[in-house]
Amino acid sequence: MVDVLPLVLLLSLSLLLHVAVNGQKFDGVVRPTGDGRFEAYMIPPNESNHASFLELFPAPAPSPSNSSGELVMAWFSGLAEGTSNCSIVVARLPAGSLQWSRAQAVSSRVGYSNQNPVLYYDAADKVLNLFHSQQPADHTSHASHDHDADQQDTAACSWLPDQEDRAKIWHLVSQDGEAREWGPPVLLFDKDGSYDRNRILLSLESAWLFPIYYSVSGIENQYSAVAVGISTNSSDEYDRHWMIYQMNDTNYLIQPSVVRPKAGAASLLAFFRDKRKQNIYTSTSSNEGRSWTKPVASTLPNNDAAIQATVLNDGAIALVYNPTTSHRYPIRISLSEDGGKTWPYSRDLDTGEGSTELSYPSILQSPDGWIHVSYTYNRQTIKYVKLKEEWIKQKME
Repeated sequence: MVDVLPLVLLLSLSLLLHVAVNGQKFDGVVRPTGDGRFEAYMIPPNESNHASFLELFPAPAPSPSNSSGELVMAWFSGLAEGTSNCSIVVARLPAGSLQWSRAQAVSSRVGYSNQNPVLYYDAADKVLNLFHSQQPADHTSHASHDHDADQQDTAACSWLPDQEDRAKIWHLVSQDGEAREWGPPVLLFDKDGSYDRNRILLSLESAWLFPIYYSVSGIENQYSAVAVGISTNSSDEYDRHWMIYQMNDTNYLIQPSVVRPKAGAASLLAFFRDKRKQNIYTSTSSNEGRSWTKPVASTLPNNDAAIQATVLNDGAIALVYNPTTSHRYPIRISLSEDGGKTWPYSRDLDTGEGSTELSYPSILQSPDGWIHVSYTYNRQTIKYVKLKEEWIKQKME
């Protein structure tokens, strides 16, 4: 039997050394940066942390002091990506607070690795939905944890990339209005190689438009799709009829981030990650995601890493990405005021060098105008940044 206590102490010491060396406090406290922004480094529940996602709970009773509501962040955390019991964890930032909560594990499974959480708040039913991928791990730990376990197994495991071929997408919900209590994960999409990553949109007919992709052997065989979920008017939060629409000509192009450039219009715009490490690609749909144009290369580079876009309150599109075809740094936010054709305003959120990793961003804007961004910080933790649109338009240093 493995004695895990020394390993736990070693991991704790490692985290403390990271804080001392980098001069950052991984304590979840939101602090001003001195340039008009605010930032926080999440309290890391485990050694490896990656692929965060932000969602907003609307304020129950909007007021001048609380017009935005509560932020919720999910990411996956474990010994390493792909290891057994790598869990989906959730942290909260209450309205008006400057302290992110400790992350709570809400979905884990022995012998499997959970990844790529996607949060979606259903305003009609006041339910917070959490979707994530799950693939078999290379080794199975001897620990026994259910989906809401808060202790993660740290037995040494290695990752076999080809296990991605066997990934499926799972779904769980929180109905308490606080993202504290979660139901059990339920299998949603059982096709091998199924993955999610980016935000769900509400269609003009109130269907859910869920961008997904398939990670199968050979990058040329990986492609994207949109799952359209239609309510069955059942009281069961999991009961929704889904139709999958493949996005044609998306070989090599995955993790679509889909936005509606003009409110109330049926036209959609998708941004793709490029497995060939060339450019961010784009495609459009005029029928609510059921068919798409042939993707074309944008002027923005891509390093085969995740991107995410959102439409701001004033109609501009904000996109967070790595402006390179190699490293996962720096991480940049860019603005387009013409539907993604040009990007006149750009500014680096964070820089790096050597083995730095600043990746897999999530972005949203709250009603009060603040833009919220989160991203992987060297796999040590997740970094949260809060800024105004005006900051992006200022000249880059």
